Amino acid sequence: MLRLFPWISGLVLVAGIVAFLIVFFGNTAKSDESAPLLGKPTVVKPVTKSVPVPRTARVVAGRFILTAVQRKNLVQAWKLAGPGVRAGQTRKQWLTGNIAVVPWFGQLGQVPLAVDYSIRNEVEFTVVLQPKPGTKGHPDTFKIMLHKFGKRWLVNSWVPFEPPPIKANPND
Repeated sequence: MLRLFPWISGLVLVAGIVAFLIVFFGNTAKSDESAPLLGKPTVVKPVTKSVPVPRTARVVAGRFILTAVQRKNLVQAWKLAGPGVRAGQTRKQWLTGNIAVVPWFGQLGQVPLAVDYSIRNEVEFTVVLQPKPGTKGHPDTFKIMLHKFGKRWLVNSWVPFEPPPIKANPND
């Protein structure tokens, strides 16, 4: 036992030095300057107020679906497309039909527009494109965003949307 005493003493000494260094130097990472300081109020940006959806925005969304999405009247679709949807294309390029708009070619039945949000000069809808009863196809969901440019509403985004699945048993 006496022969182990120097070894045990050495291990205790090393453990003590390591503990001292950890406590003394601790976290050497730089402090986060973006973290709020105690005693200073946090600045919260005001929430943009919701406004009723203008009828003209709904009409533009519907016409865009019937023209650009279904590739039926690209001249009219060009007039409804904002810069986000045009994606830098010229009118001539747009009229070829090779456009940055995900198409849907089925025979349309009802097309419900659910308002995601509506603020001044911007509206977003969730759209379910459903085939006409008795025709082939399946429903697809899209997000469509419109912005007001001057006095005109234009579609600035059209993207497919896959809602998250709803669990049959939320406790799983």
